[in-house]
Amino acid sequence: MLNVENVTKRYGEVLAVDGLSFKASPGSIHALIGPNGAGKSTTIRMILGILSPDSGSVLLDGKPFSAGDRNRVGYLPEERGLHKKQKLSEVLLYLAALKGCPEAAARARMDRWLERFGLSEWRDKRVDSLSKGMSQKAQFIASVLHDPQIVFLDEPFSGLDPVSADELLGYIREFRDEGKLVLFSTHVMEQAEKVCDRIVMLNRGKKILDGDLASIRREAGGNGLSVSFEPDRFGGGAPAEFLASLPGVVSIRAEGGEFALDLGPGANRDGILAALAARGGVRSFAVREASLHSIFVNLARRGGES
Repeated sequence: MLNVENVTKRYGEVLAVDGLSFKASPGSIHALIGPNGAGKSTTIRMILGILSPDSGSVLLDGKPFSAGDRNRVGYLPEERGLHKKQKLSEVLLYLAALKGCPEAAARARMDRWLERFGLSEWRDKRVDSLSKGMSQKAQFIASVLHDPQIVFLDEPFSGLDPVSADELLGYIREFRDEGKLVLFSTHVMEQAEKVCDRIVMLNRGKKILDGDLASIRREAGGNGLSVSFEPDRFGGGAPAEFLASLPGVVSIRAEGGEFALDLGPGANRDGILAALAARGGVRSFAVREASLHSIFVNLARRGGES
């Protein structure tokens, strides 16, 4: 069990983390989400003992994180960095050895991970010959090769194409099913929606939401809409501009051939449908649950009070 209790961290005049508290349990996936600069990376570094909080405490199984816990932990930092002039296999085995992993076990796990990520043919190539996406996958392998029980992933989807990102999400689910405690930070809230069991949402260093996704959506209220149009039948002007002008629409995203509308509290869906019908050319109109993106935007506009 990880217990973060009222931790605060300042950098000069900047309050990076403001009285943050939350708990995370083994066999679950917890997401720290929020925009860049919200305090996610600072929080992870305080949990790992890389940074010391100015106040508050971080307890792992009821005790402060210690040097003896390091081999139990796998950490993928936001700033990637493997030894570029070394062969990929050499770097991976060296890092596993630093975590106390026997060479035979590390080699067997390395072979499996390289195969899963399609990197087997690159095992004896220098790290600097890998593409950005390959390097990201290699860094992930390095962080989990020693089979840690606690996995911290800081912006794990950075540099990955959509297919690779979904692949990584599958591996994160596997860690949960194996009973590992998984905590990852991201500003890409759509990724968190796909995989997390619980969410801690930060804004300007302060917690503004904490709970499971279903409860957060239920408490936040509001819905979204999905709208699509028949080609060349919309009644004048650009559909996105018209949608943005409708009362209650907070934001719009193009998703394939549809527009995803995030609605604020009290938005009148029937009124929006009537306005669209008056314009003509509507092919589909469906209610969507409120997204984490829309929930965050609404909270941020109200000053972060949940």
